[in-house]
Amino acid sequence: MPDLGVTPAPLHRADPRHLGPYRLVARLSAGGMGRVYLAVETGTGELAAVKTLLAQGEAGDADRARFAREVGVARRVAGPHTARVRAADPEAPRPWLATDYVSAPSLAELTARGGPADPATVAGLAADCATALEALHAAGVVHRDLKPQNVLLPADGIRVIDFGISHATDLTRTRLTLGTLAYIAPEQARGEPATPACDVYALGATLCTLATGRPPAPDTGDPVRLLALVARGAVELDAVPEPLLGLVRACLVLDPTARPQPGELRELAQEAGAAAAASDGGGGGGAAGSAWPGMPDRWAGIVLAYQRQGRELAERYGGTEPAPPGGPAPAGQAGPAGAAGRGRSHGGRPYRRRLRPRRPRLKRPRPRCPYPRRRLWIPVPPGPVPAPRSPRPAGPRGATPG
Repeated sequence: MPDLGVTPAPLHRADPRHLGPYRLVARLSAGGMGRVYLAVETGTGELAAVKTLLAQGEAGDADRARFAREVGVARRVAGPHTARVRAADPEAPRPWLATDYVSAPSLAELTARGGPADPATVAGLAADCATALEALHAAGVVHRDLKPQNVLLPADGIRVIDFGISHATDLTRTRLTLGTLAYIAPEQARGEPATPACDVYALGATLCTLATGRPPAPDTGDPVRLLALVARGAVELDAVPEPLLGLVRACLVLDPTARPQPGELRELAQEAGAAAAASDGGGGGGAAGSAWPGMPDRWAGIVLAYQRQGRELAERYGGTEPAPPGGPAPAGQAGPAGAAGRGRSHGGRPYRRRLRPRRPRLKRPRPRCPYPRRRLWIPVPPGPVPAPRSPRPAGPRGATPG
């Protein structure tokens, strides 16, 4: 089984153990503004992904406003290609957002570990991404950070995630340039407002990465120079396969008004997929039950590995929390086995506490001599040792020795 890029890590000592009705069990990932935990809902025992802010102590007003905007956007764009929002509380002391846990790799991990995909698979992904963008734009939302890292690929279809810097056109007028430089549109690099056409450009850059293994912008190694090249619309499409070249070029047009709408983009992707299938003669491997029967075998193995990981996590952490043996004990009384606190557990196993606390051992201070201890060395002259003097006999009481 291939190594997985996202593996739950143990909780740290500073991590919370509960957020709302969710019991946190592991860490999933961390970004620039938030951290995502694997959690279990106490009522149903279902797994969820809970996101919270990274701010230490009380979150600031600006962070709260941004997090509340992300919660609102995530609720508005609910659909088959986004993770469902289960619950959220942006007003809590530590704001949190709970969504369905999707055990799947990102397109970035699939490309890095499994190599570029064939044109037919890329065209199928383009059609599904266009459908997702059509739902987002219909709700008045611009993602602004569409890239391979923010698209998950389970076996039943893609999931677009991370709306942390999404722009709701009726909520904010910010012109900040956010996102990854290699995938932003030229107008974003120039500091212009983000529009739905920016997501179409980002999708074209994502498709180029899936087909060739690298984004269309030249690799300079200098962020400032890369930003200048992106602002001019400099792209390199020599390695893009012929069936996908027209689709990618249509998305990467410098003029935002000349780019296709998501519906038109879906039709172009379907035509490209048909041309790629005809040139390849069909065939290919694929995961059982996958949305793309022709998915490359190296990609299908990674997707299936994540599926197995999801089932193992559900078996390990899922289900409702077990009740204490014999039921909870009344306050101030011991349980049926005569041990207090038996409802608590350590490592999933109940443990006992001492009925009587151990009496602390008192350490009495040792009296110290007020005078310093010194050793007196008396020099003895060399020579024979004198004989000891015999004791003088005692006389009668009151008599004076003669």
